[in-house]
Amino acid sequence: MRITRKLIAGALAALMLASAAPFSVSASKPQAGEEVHSTLSSRILGTYQEDGSILFKMQESAHGNGNALWELLSNDNKKTIVLPKKKIKIDRVLYVGNNTTLIATGATIFQTDWQKNLIIHECDKTNYNSLKNVTIKGGKWQIQDNAKARRSTSTFRFAHAQNINLIGCNIETNYISHAVELIACKNVTVDKCTLTAKGKSKSDSLEEALQIDIATKTTAPSCAAFGSKYIKGQTCKNITIKNSKITGSRGVCANKTDTEGGKWLKNHHENITLTGNTITGVSSEALALHNVAGATVKNNKITSKGSRTNTVYTIGLNFASFGNNSVTSKYKNTISGNTIKGGRQGLYIITYSGNKFGKTTIKNNKLYAKSGKSHAMEVSGCKSIVKKNNKTYKW
Repeated sequence: MRITRKLIAGALAALMLASAAPFSVSASKPQAGEEVHSTLSSRILGTYQEDGSILFKMQESAHGNGNALWELLSNDNKKTIVLPKKKIKIDRVLYVGNNTTLIATGATIFQTDWQKNLIIHECDKTNYNSLKNVTIKGGKWQIQDNAKARRSTSTFRFAHAQNINLIGCNIETNYISHAVELIACKNVTVDKCTLTAKGKSKSDSLEEALQIDIATKTTAPSCAAFGSKYIKGQTCKNITIKNSKITGSRGVCANKTDTEGGKWLKNHHENITLTGNTITGVSSEALALHNVAGATVKNNKITSKGSRTNTVYTIGLNFASFGNNSVTSKYKNTISGNTIKGGRQGLYIITYSGNKFGKTTIKNNKLYAKSGKSHAMEVSGCKSIVKKNNKTYKW
């Protein structure tokens, strides 16, 4: 995704503030009803509840809400923040620190500045250590004028992070952007979420509502702003997406890049699991698993509605390896119980560089292609292939 110098400068300025002390807490165990005071201003940020969580106190303005939430969330203390079941307007990006649980069920978090994200964090460590142990539950997450799609962005973005859980979140994006972007992350679960693109789709747009990304200077300029060590081709591992409804230009994509002379094409994401989802690509693939070693795709409804039916961009599930890496043959792949609809193909599996996928089991699927029944399932490039009880159709 693209990011301007002005936005990078603003982000770095915010990070300088992040070194400030966190909100004040009692030396002893806080009591229910005790107020949480800011160390940066005279404001009251919230009150402790009986279970030790902090109930956020609504402020007088979007600016006040943004600053107060930032102060509660951005430190690395173990904490649970609960939002009131109200519309909470903010005018700044919310930086999230380690060991954070944010309960937003019933709340709407509304970013009033269309130029800003909602949830991000700093890159300060490699090896998946920039952010750890974050759970966000519930909430409707919106950005002002998002549907106009005036710039590409990510509503939530995590990079070089681990142990991230998004549960029951309703996150909006547009057709040139991402609702959730995961850059070089591991141990991430997206469960019971709704990721939805708003506005009008362009027939040639490729941007996915959920992006599983490789960290390079082209694919992750937001990481490049923190230094070159964050863009060395790091990939994602152990990503689980389940019981969710996802709609974008693409629905979900595990990303690759052929930039910089193709130097990163050998790098593969590992162990990607999708179960029980409804995934729709409005103008391109519904599910693109590019450079993935170890894919489990079970019991999903996967549909590409793209009009370019003679191109790869209308495949329902496009599972492809673009660079030679022996890791692909070490993982098994399972594609079962799905309904997959595409234009050129329904299910398409291929390797382009001589490497092989591991044993791949394809069973109990209903597979459709607008180009004809014979193209509903085309599979090659695997060490072994098991096909059982699949049905193919033209639609």
